[in-house]
Amino acid sequence: MTTIEFWSLLVDSVATLLAAVAILLYVIFWFRDKTTNSYDVFDSTYMELLKIAMDNPSFRNFELTQQYEMAFSGDQKIKYELYAFMCWNFCETVFDKQDKELMKTWAVIIQSESQLHAKWFEKLENYDKFKPSFRKYVAKL
Repeated sequence: MTTIEFWSLLVDSVATLLAAVAILLYVIFWFRDKTTNSYDVFDSTYMELLKIAMDNPSFRNFELTQQYEMAFSGDQKIKYELYAFMCWNFCETVFDKQDKELMKTWAVIIQSESQLHAKWFEKLENYDKFKPSFRKYVAKL
């Protein structure tokens, strides 16, 4: 092997190694950014749900939501059912991310929403609105 071939091989090897490191760093930063962006989106979405609840505080009242079919009637019942669906849909979206870091924060919220809107979720007519994997997760809460 000549000196030129040696240096050419060395430069090619270093370039390949640097490209691999750059790709690795890109993936690491992409995952970190993905988690941060997801958290921001979830946080603002959940804030919107809480704003709706501020206009309808009874939707966050455990005693009322556990017997919502008797506690609410007419348009109020329809509004509650839509609100419960929105809350459950939000929880399923967080669950679907399958991100351990996000779940450290949001598992508590999913648990809270699960307790609050359990009766709505358990109704047979709402069963098929959610994926089997999510229903299985909720059953273990």
